[in-house]
Amino acid sequence: MTVDTLPIPGAPARSGRTAPLPVDPAGSGSEAYVAEDNEALLLTAQSQMLVYRALAYGVVEDLRIVPLSSSRTARHRNDTGSLSLLEEDEETQAVRQRLEESPPVIERQMRGRPGVTDFISGRIPGTGTHVGMSRRLFASCRRLDTLQVEAAREERERRGPQPIMSEGLPWDDEALESVAQAERVSYFERQRFMGRREAVRAGFDEADQLSWSTLLGGREPAIDWRRRHVFEGATPETYIAIETSDPVLRSVRG
Repeated sequence: MTVDTLPIPGAPARSGRTAPLPVDPAGSGSEAYVAEDNEALLLTAQSQMLVYRALAYGVVEDLRIVPLSSSRTARHRNDTGSLSLLEEDEETQAVRQRLEESPPVIERQMRGRPGVTDFISGRIPGTGTHVGMSRRLFASCRRLDTLQVEAAREERERRGPQPIMSEGLPWDDEALESVAQAERVSYFERQRFMGRREAVRAGFDEADQLSWSTLLGGREPAIDWRRRHVFEGATPETYIAIETSDPVLRSVRG
C-alpha cells in the first residue's frame, strides 16, 4: 500500500459537458467536486480503493471512528493543496473538547451532535501511519467494490481460451471469435462504467443513513476523539495521521 501525498492539479477532464464546473480556487483536485459531479466522485473512489479494502476487510489495525468538524470541508484551502492540519483546526479541536465534556460511548450517541462529522481510520501494520476516509466516501467505495467483484466474476465466466496469434498466418474462426469477444468486452466495460458512476453516487447519498457497524459488516470501532501522540491531516474526504514516534518524522525533526 502507498500513501499518495501529491495534490491532483485541477479538475478531471470531461468530454461533452456543457454545464459549468464548480469553482475550485485552491486547485485541490477531484475531491472538491464530489458533491456535484459523478465523474469526480468515481475518480476519487477509484483512487482510494486500496485504503477502502484495507479498512473494510480488516487489513489495518486499531480501527477507530475519528470525529472532525463538519464545517471543515466548507472552508477555503491554501494553495498547497486540500490537506489541512487538524492540530491547527480550531473548530475540530472545539468539537473534540465538547465530546470530552460529554463522552459518547457508542457511535449512536455521537451521531446527530451539532458540528460533528466522523471518519474511519486504521493503522497500516508495521508502521506509525493511520489512513482513513469519510463515511460518504467509504459508502461510495463499498458500492464500487461490489460492482468490481461482480464484473471480475462475469469476465471469468465469459472469457474462453485465447488463441495464439502469429504474424503472417490467416486468422481462423477461433481467432475471429476472440476479436469479437474483445469487442463485446469493450462494450460491456463501457456499460459498467456508466453503472459505476451511478453506484458511487448512490453510496454517497445513502451514507448518512448507515452506521459504521453496517458499513463494516458488524464491526463496531471505538470512538477516538483524543488522538494522542499523532499528527493529523485531512482532505474533504480522506484522513491521514502519523504517530509522533514514527521514524519517518526523524528527518523532519532534524
